[in-house]
Amino acid sequence: MACLFCQKGFNTFSRLEPIHDLNQTPEFTIHDIVGESRNPYREIYECSDCHHFWWIRVKGTGDPRSTYPEYYEQTAELFDDQRSELIQNPTVAQLLQHSESKFPYTFFPEILETISKREPETLKRIFLDRVPNLPSSAKQWLRKWFQKQFPKDYDEEKERGFPSHASLVIPLANNELVLVTEWVAINQCVVLSEIDDLYTLTAIKLPENKVLWKQTVNRPFLEGISIPYLFYQSGYLCYFQGFQNGSEYFSQLNRPNELLVFDLQGNLLLSIPLSFRCYEILSTEERDVSENRVIQNFQFSILSDTLYLPHTNEVHVYDLITKKILQKIKTPNGEIFSGKVFQTESGVILFHTLKGVFAVNENWEIVFQYQSKYHPVMIDSNLNFYYYYSIIESIQTGEQKRFYQEKDSDIKLLFELASPPVMFPEGILIPFVWDKSFLLNQNLELIKELDITSSDTLGPHSFGTNKVPILVSDENITITNDFDSIAMIDFLGNQLCILPIQSEVLNVFSFDGKHTVVILTCFDEYSEENQVEFIFLDHKGKILLKKILPGPEGLSVSFDGILIFAQKNQIYSLDLFVESDLYLKNL
Repeated sequence: MACLFCQKGFNTFSRLEPIHDLNQTPEFTIHDIVGESRNPYREIYECSDCHHFWWIRVKGTGDPRSTYPEYYEQTAELFDDQRSELIQNPTVAQLLQHSESKFPYTFFPEILETISKREPETLKRIFLDRVPNLPSSAKQWLRKWFQKQFPKDYDEEKERGFPSHASLVIPLANNELVLVTEWVAINQCVVLSEIDDLYTLTAIKLPENKVLWKQTVNRPFLEGISIPYLFYQSGYLCYFQGFQNGSEYFSQLNRPNELLVFDLQGNLLLSIPLSFRCYEILSTEERDVSENRVIQNFQFSILSDTLYLPHTNEVHVYDLITKKILQKIKTPNGEIFSGKVFQTESGVILFHTLKGVFAVNENWEIVFQYQSKYHPVMIDSNLNFYYYYSIIESIQTGEQKRFYQEKDSDIKLLFELASPPVMFPEGILIPFVWDKSFLLNQNLELIKELDITSSDTLGPHSFGTNKVPILVSDENITITNDFDSIAMIDFLGNQLCILPIQSEVLNVFSFDGKHTVVILTCFDEYSEENQVEFIFLDHKGKILLKKILPGPEGLSVSFDGILIFAQKNQIYSLDLFVESDLYLKNL
């Protein structure tokens, strides 16, 4: 006899049973649905006459706020022919085809048990390649199965890290930990490592994998706000070490204690004790416009072998060639120097402060100054000040431009900035929190309105130093939005691509001005280790490579596309262009 409900043309149905005894779950019959049946997998029943497969399950229903269900519900769903084929004839090909189809939670581990007896090598390849579109339960099963069936391979892969095509650069001591890597030349990378609370900078030349120099340093700035503590700037290697306790109760007010500046041969040029001012804005009026909570001026600038460093209400100017201090410039009105310096075509040095700008001539005399009442989010090269609530103030004319969102009720509300505006050739991009972005020209006139925005990094809980979610390269603009999308547009606002994502964006950068790299958080059941997803895009937004990598500690890319990453005490390299060729061939 064929299935009763199948004969009537039903594909799905459900029935309820009221709760009479909280200690007992009702026993629903299945005989009236599938007749004589067998149970190939949990919650899946096959009619022994017509061989149709049904998914029959029981769950509690009622008010979700209630401790106990009011009813139990039995639901039955007739599987279509495609899913039935997977149940009857399980193969790896069928599994991959239906990896996103609806099945009971335990189905994929159960069916993998069957497949593993027929196609163990294919499953091994799936684990090594980390096929992404499998359910979590299948990935977890594969990890445990691979560890049990191929223990030697598992230990090698875990020790070596993914991907397996990577080349070993250098091994470190057994218990040595890589904290960060930084490229300082096309073929030179500097590694900061720690072993038994001893910190070392090691410069490595690639592809020879030769150690060029080593320097011992003190503990990096790790306590408090998250900022880069080893980085390349304008021909020099810079390092923040130690920390000053900014607040007994608020760790975000902690700051580094010392700045070290090295040349690229590893020689220490300057070791400067830092005296940064850092405080939290308390004024309600101030917050109403700027929406910054914590002011931290860790930034400094290096122009033409000259270092410009904040020091209380002064700018200290150092000559990196002679290693001597050149000048101490008293800022106007005691304003705090933000660390940003620009040189105009006429040779005038322009300093950005937290609330304005001032300029000096060749004799270090102040020749121009302007101060706002509030803290701008950004000051552009045309000396326009941008505030959180979408106000642009021009110091040339004194006028203010505002951007409103008009509601159906004719109420106008000021847009709010999601992240700092960014300048691009002939224009500026302004991202708003209401999923809008505006492209403006140099005269601040609207060119185009876009229905995309960036991660929100400027809101009420901002801590003054934020990751930058928007990247401007030679030909395009990449806009990243956590747990939402990666979008790429050209300078006219035309959309080149939009890629949906479901995780946080850790970093977006370009190593050559043409290609874009986006690094995402990655919680992947194929591994229990800390991982990131690495996405490599061309200038049109085409994905050239997607990889799961260890990290993000120790991950960086050279100027010609050599990726460095660390796995425990070992450092590996990978040529992105070679890897992308292999990736595209396998698509």
